[in-house]
Amino acid sequence: MKIFSEKKAKGIKLSLAGLLAGTVNGLLGAGGGIIIIYALNKIIGEKELDKNGAFATALCIMLPISVLSVLIYSSRGHISMEGFGVFLLPAIIGGALGGVLLGKLNTAFLKKLFAGLVIISGILLLVR
Repeated sequence: MKIFSEKKAKGIKLSLAGLLAGTVNGLLGAGGGIIIIYALNKIIGEKELDKNGAFATALCIMLPISVLSVLIYSSRGHISMEGFGVFLLPAIIGGALGGVLLGKLNTAFLKKLFAGLVIISGILLLVR
């Protein structure tokens, strides 16, 4: 006898991935989106959610997580207003551009770009 239906099992796995993503994002200030994209692809799968949908869904999930992290970091005085001011407008423009391009770019290219960014980020973190 099954204790959980397949739908409930997916929900539990996604909830655990969300908990992990939020924890990683809170600890490191980034990285939760990587966990979310991986979880969406592995748990839900491409039959129900294409790669573009996984990236878009991860962004929607990361917004409230990031806002919460910002509030906590800010309350502890860990945010540089100088850095914030310099990056904000270009980041908003880049986010809008990325959202427009998401539906127009080949998903195989996006996967390679994403993997490359993760690898480069990891190397830079180890070297510095």
